[in-house]
Amino acid sequence: MGVDGDVDAITPHLDALAQGGIRFTNAISGAPVCSPFRASFISGMHIHKHGVVGNNILLNPDFTTMGNLFENAGYATGYIGKWHLDGGVPIEKVGGYIEEGERRQGWQEFMGYEKSHEFIEVWKFDENKQKVRVKGYDWEPTWHTDMALDFIKRKTDEGKPWCYYLAYGPPHLPEQCPQDFLGMYDPADFHLPPDIEQTLSDSKKDKLRKNLQMYYAQVTAIDYEIGRLMKQLKAMGLDENTIVLYTSDHGDVLGSHNQDIADNYKALGIKKKSSLRTKGKPYLSAMDVPLLIHWPQNIAKGQVCDALVNTIDVTATLLDLANLEPAAEMQGTSMASWCLKGEGPQKDALYIGLAKGAKGWRGVYDGRYIYSTLGWPVLYDHETDPYEMNNLYHSAEHAEVKARLHQLTIDKAVLFEDPAVKAIKKQNL
Repeated sequence: MGVDGDVDAITPHLDALAQGGIRFTNAISGAPVCSPFRASFISGMHIHKHGVVGNNILLNPDFTTMGNLFENAGYATGYIGKWHLDGGVPIEKVGGYIEEGERRQGWQEFMGYEKSHEFIEVWKFDENKQKVRVKGYDWEPTWHTDMALDFIKRKTDEGKPWCYYLAYGPPHLPEQCPQDFLGMYDPADFHLPPDIEQTLSDSKKDKLRKNLQMYYAQVTAIDYEIGRLMKQLKAMGLDENTIVLYTSDHGDVLGSHNQDIADNYKALGIKKKSSLRTKGKPYLSAMDVPLLIHWPQNIAKGQVCDALVNTIDVTATLLDLANLEPAAEMQGTSMASWCLKGEGPQKDALYIGLAKGAKGWRGVYDGRYIYSTLGWPVLYDHETDPYEMNNLYHSAEHAEVKARLHQLTIDKAVLFEDPAVKAIKKQNL
């Protein structure tokens, strides 16, 4: 986002959303992959507790989720977009019908699907559970926004409070975007960070610039939809007393750590090539996510907060702002007081991790250092090395820092009752 200091990004509507409320600059996806994030976000639990430790795993319908809590409180609830919590891989490359009932986790008016990686050919499931094209649309996010606004108007006219989850697909593969937005970016104009300038070949840099054109164009296309959404909320007289929370499931390394990833795959025995675009690793580029909360009636404009916020804390915050009690098993800390009073909880570190077993990883992020162990050993100092060019994990000079962060990882694993604590303790420092 431009408001976050990205000189290449064209994001006027997201910038306005941020400036109209509070922007958290240290928000982290504690499990930076699609399914684990989504499960953590609606359940308010870390991956080891809800069990969605990787993609394509069913989120247990017995859990009480955010959707259930809003539904139980009398809200009309709705969902549209990628779901990715129903387990397995759909037969169709793009699709996956989610059965009505408990597998929809409390979202009543449901227009979700398991995997949605097709943004130009817009489709939905009909009453016979068959995929059908949506006429009049050639860009999925536009349809999503229209369906959200339709839901909001109908439920407002009925006099019901509502909660709507708008799960846009981009920015994400596949590389599809309307030409109008692609034309706003020239691949040659992107500012490449120093780690990429030093590590990638010229041919890879050229390829990355094309990737960046598509990625940034998709971001701007979503920004445009946010603008439409906010404009219509205002037209309906709802903008002042609607909580709008904007975040993402993960980041994208976008060319960084290319050789590191290849080397780590080899060490783990994973037969997979390193890619210019990937996620799920303990790098800040893959974990740092936007978090904007806009509620003019109660949240002062122009706030910027550097307090540490994990995915499960976002869940707790939204429920708190809506005066709803979290489920007993939820593990997050509400940051609502930061939104409403400009002060609140200060964490020593955030617990992060993915997967389980030898190929999984666990660690902490304290705002300066990012540390992980088990299957993906890293230690970066963001104060002196913001582009993560020097992995200090094996640095004798930083042994004391590493030991402190390792103990902090153990402490968090114990606090959150993660079975991985046994393996973490066995790590030879």
